[in-house]
Amino acid sequence: MNHFSLRGDYRVQSRRDYAPSALEGEWYCDHGLVSNEQINGALRRHPRWAGHTRVSLLPVLVSRRSGKFASEPDILYKRDLFIPEPGADGMPADIVDVLKSQQNWLSRARYIKALFPDDFPRIFRYLCHLELIIANEYMLHEAGHFLSYDVFTKQRDGYFSIAGKTAWPLVYLEELRADLNAFGFAVQLLPQEQAAQIFLYNLMLRFGVHREGLLSARQAPYGLVPYLLFYLLYQLDFIAVWELRGRYCFTLGSLDSQNLIEVMQACALHAEQQLNTPEMAVRSPLDRAIAAARYVRLRLDHHTLTQRFASVMNQQAASKEQS
Repeated sequence: MNHFSLRGDYRVQSRRDYAPSALEGEWYCDHGLVSNEQINGALRRHPRWAGHTRVSLLPVLVSRRSGKFASEPDILYKRDLFIPEPGADGMPADIVDVLKSQQNWLSRARYIKALFPDDFPRIFRYLCHLELIIANEYMLHEAGHFLSYDVFTKQRDGYFSIAGKTAWPLVYLEELRADLNAFGFAVQLLPQEQAAQIFLYNLMLRFGVHREGLLSARQAPYGLVPYLLFYLLYQLDFIAVWELRGRYCFTLGSLDSQNLIEVMQACALHAEQQLNTPEMAVRSPLDRAIAAARYVRLRLDHHTLTQRFASVMNQQAASKEQS
């Protein structure tokens, strides 16, 4: 691992104000880490890659952070949003703050335990070597954005904006699309157990952040992403809602690695058939946005599943969720 030190002005993507900020630590290295070269090779081989977007992402172990790097919850630091001090090093790529993400995971564990009381002990044991899982999940998710009608082209086309306002359902669907595409890359590039870890970590991340946000701030940081993922996994018979001692909880199907791989493959196939292919079946950004909005609307209109999801997520805090 090599030491790095970055000093300059930084802003997060959701705000316009810059502030003096610094980041110091080590570039993360592990023999199991998916490299930019590996994931970009997988992109080049994929028939849905348009040929002009590549992953440029580096995971880091931060020992000191200040300014926006410390005050904002973001885990991903964008190279284009960092202005180095005169004569100082710039960001060589976008950066993933692995240890901040790991700390968030540990503080969020009580919410995950309440959501998945039966499955939590095995999930927690399954997700060992968390630093590597976090780093790889970010690498794979980033690549998931770059298939078919890629996220950068969508941004340039104004796909996510209607009459000057952000079309949040389309933003949330793009995040789901990246997740599902990433599951396919994980199965392709990682040993079976490591690939399955990516899936379980992503599921716990999406659901745990959602529950934490609702209880702590009455916000849904990932918007519709957790529900859309729940909807798909419910259709695949991998997740169900049940009642335990007067509270609603989620329960999962078999956590055997082979079964998890099959679920991941089904998710990636769903993305290909229901998201990637329809995006490319029409030419105009508006028609593509309409098709995506129809996908979301269909799932929101399934009132039985919206109610089942809400019965778990919207109930009052359990004692184990209270700090």
